[in-house]
Amino acid sequence: VTKYTAQAMADGFLNVGDVSGASSMVQDIFNQHDTLPPYTTHLKIIEFALSNGLIFEAKRHVYFVQQLWKWQPSQHHDKQFCKIVDATKRNPKLSKKALQKLFRYF
Repeated sequence: VTKYTAQAMADGFLNVGDVSGASSMVQDIFNQHDTLPPYTTHLKIIEFALSNGLIFEAKRHVYFVQQLWKWQPSQHHDKQFCKIVDATKRNPKLSKKALQKLFRYF
């Protein structure tokens, strides 16, 4: 499973209006396959949730992003995966300030 596979799967869920499924799938792919979609997928899930009035789904995905901020590698994670998670954690568009601004917009 690659980041583009995860992105395509999330897009599929969002295309049929299943925001909860998209968020759950991203979390499951991360937990089971050590893969994250591009950061834009996280933003898309949150934006879809907010634009459809699904505030708790948006908060649930933000909680997942917050867990990424706290994530620490273990001995079974390879260096490439650690770099991807670190880049996602440090992405300014997924920062606390940026996410708060996104919620205020909606």
